[in-house]
Amino acid sequence: MKPTIYVRPDMALPDNDQWQHRFNVKSESSNRLYVISQNIKGRHWACSCPGWKAHRTCKHLSALGLPGKCTPYEANLINE
Repeated sequence: MKPTIYVRPDMALPDNDQWQHRFNVKSESSNRLYVISQNIKGRHWACSCPGWKAHRTCKHLSALGLPGKCTPYEANLINE
């Protein structure tokens, strides 16, 4: 069963040519916003935070139950 991720409408972002299911998450340690999204071709999830850029995994993905390391994974997104 695919996990369900609830995204507030004010945090949702439009898809682009490489990424879909895009939305913002707030940093726990600063006022920054990071983008979480699913790669259209590879089907993996990514985050724009420094942790994901350096290690291909991060606490933002883990908190949502999404795998790192560019592992393909499907989830249901609900904007509410």
